[in-house]
Amino acid sequence: MNVSTKNNIIFSFPGNKRIIVGVILVAIAVIIPFFTSEYIQTLIQKGLLWIPSVYGVYFLYSLLHQVHFAQSIFIGLGGYLTAFLAGKYFFTNELLILLPIGLLIGGVVSALLGIIIMKRTGFYFAVMGIAITMVFWSIVYKARDLTGGSDGIPGIRNPSIFTIQLSNQGLYYVSLILSISMILLMLRILKSPFSLQLRAIGGDLDKSESIGIPVKKMQRVAFIIAGVFASMTGIMLAFMYNYVSPETFSWDYGSIFVQAAILGGTVYLESPILGVFCFIILEFLVSTWFPFLWEIIIGLGIVIIIITLGEEGFTGLARKLFSRIMFKRNLLERTYKNGK
Repeated sequence: MNVSTKNNIIFSFPGNKRIIVGVILVAIAVIIPFFTSEYIQTLIQKGLLWIPSVYGVYFLYSLLHQVHFAQSIFIGLGGYLTAFLAGKYFFTNELLILLPIGLLIGGVVSALLGIIIMKRTGFYFAVMGIAITMVFWSIVYKARDLTGGSDGIPGIRNPSIFTIQLSNQGLYYVSLILSISMILLMLRILKSPFSLQLRAIGGDLDKSESIGIPVKKMQRVAFIIAGVFASMTGIMLAFMYNYVSPETFSWDYGSIFVQAAILGGTVYLESPILGVFCFIILEFLVSTWFPFLWEIIIGLGIVIIIITLGEEGFTGLARKLFSRIMFKRNLLERTYKNGK
């Protein structure tokens, strides 16, 4: 099965079973805060908010074959916008105001940066993304009077909706709703004619130009989509932690989303979701058991996963296991019926 065919499959389940699995997962996310500690709830919420940014990485790689380290720029922009307007220079903490403003700023900045970054592909695209994140990080780090420098900006108030301030529990459910909305939007984009044109560009840029596809415009639009998704992550993470720091702009923070995409795989549509939670679980377990070696262990783990699982990642492994279980189940059912 080739990549384009795999990208048209959301789950291995046919028809209604696919919807049932989605409903079950959402139901688990809804009730799980009642059965876990506040810390575990925070980890789950972080995972929900990381998913849109990882989808941005997945989007650019699976269609255009570009490795995107610059998601941290837009996460940082969303975070500092929230810190200024709902914290340091309190203007409003109304989410219905801040979210559209943040997404608009993320879209404008990604459109401007896309003009530069999308001039190159492959290795040079990745390096330019890293270089620009270093520029943003340096500016934020050194503008201490404005940004707080290395101390960042604390004291961000929880958001309000229609002037009603959200509790931490309420913020969790808003994060869940926003994450599901962004996932559905991305799935719609990935199954649209627009994504087919991007896939053609990723396959053969010159041939795409020759048949009339506006290559540069399409590439920039794809970059804007990834940036807007990351901006939402930045806004909501700032509210979740009530704090932002220059580290959100650093390229190594942006590399986390690339690593999560690698863990999940870059072939199947559901891969970013599984990749995010695999990374968070792996980070939590390793940092708990080996607090002084967790970076080394995670790094080596990702290398092993790339070598053994390739582009399919943990999602491919999970799908193979599920297929074997279903095959054995069907085999047992047929044997039982024939025996009767």
